[in-house]
Amino acid sequence: MSVRDCSKKNCKNEEGNCPVMGEDGLPVQCVGTWAEDKYFFLEAYLNASCEARRKFADKNNAVFIDLFAGSGKCIIRSEKKEILSGGMRALQRDKAPFNELFFFDLSKANTEALLKRVNNKDNCHVICGDSNALVSNLVSSLLQKYYRYHFAFIDPFGPDNLKFNTLKELARLDRMDMLIHFPIGAIKRNLPNWKKKTNTILDDFLGTGIWRSKIEGVFSNQIFKILIDVFKEQLKTVGYPEEGLKIVSSGKDIYAGLPTVSVKNTKDVDLYVLILASKHPLAQKIWSSIIKMSPNGQKTFF
Repeated sequence: MSVRDCSKKNCKNEEGNCPVMGEDGLPVQCVGTWAEDKYFFLEAYLNASCEARRKFADKNNAVFIDLFAGSGKCIIRSEKKEILSGGMRALQRDKAPFNELFFFDLSKANTEALLKRVNNKDNCHVICGDSNALVSNLVSSLLQKYYRYHFAFIDPFGPDNLKFNTLKELARLDRMDMLIHFPIGAIKRNLPNWKKKTNTILDDFLGTGIWRSKIEGVFSNQIFKILIDVFKEQLKTVGYPEEGLKIVSSGKDIYAGLPTVSVKNTKDVDLYVLILASKHPLAQKIWSSIIKMSPNGQKTFF
C-alpha cells in the first residue's frame, strides 16, 4: 500500500493531486492549511445568502458554477486531513439548495472522480475541458431560462488559468454573484517579468494592459491595490454596477478597491484575496458582514 509522504517537495502531480489516492480510492488535491480559510468564506456566504436565494431555489432556478472544480476532495498536506472542495460544499446546502450545479475541470481523472463523488446526480453536470473555452456554451444554455440566480466559484491555480473574457461571458447572466480568487502570490512572483512584455498572462487575466502605466513609480505596498482597482473597473465595463462592487473596507486595508478578504499562508504572507462581485447591492451587504469575521471566530476591524 502506498504511504502518503507530504514532506516531499514534489508531493503532487501535474494535476495538483497527491500521488496517493484518498480514503475512497479517488484522487485528492494537495493543499495547504489556508484552503480551509477559503472554504470558510465560501460556505459562510452561501449560508448567509440562503434566504435571498430561496425564492429562486423554490422555483428550481438556483444555479452553481465551479470553473475549476478539481476532484471534489483535497488533502491538507501538513495535517494529512481530507476536506471537501468548494463545489462539493455547495452541493451540500440544505437550505435553499442549488437546483443545478456545473463543474468544470481540465483533468479527465478529476472529472471522473468528481462524477463518482456527486453520485451521478442528475442535477450535477461534470464537464471535462477548459472552462475558458466552454463557458460561452454554458452561458448561452442558461440564458434560455430567464428567471435564474447564478453563483460562480472561480478558484484557479493561478492567473494563467483564468481569462477575463470568461468573466465577461458570465456577466451576460443577469443575476450573477461571483466569488473570485485573485492570486496575489503568483502575480507578485512574475510581475517584474510581465512589466517588460505585452500580451502577458496578467493582461489576459485583467483583460487589459493599462495596469503597466498605473503602477509605474508606485510604492510596492500599493501595487496590488492598484491592480485590484483595475480589476474593479474592468468588472464595471461588463455590467457589474458600482453598488455591486461597493467598497466596504477602509483604513489600512490596501485592497480597498474591492470588498476583499485576504487568505494568508502559515508565514502570514498574502497568497490571494477573495473578491465578491455581484449584480445586486444586497450581496455586498452580506459579504461585508461575513468578512468581518475570521475563520477562527475572531472579529476583525477595518
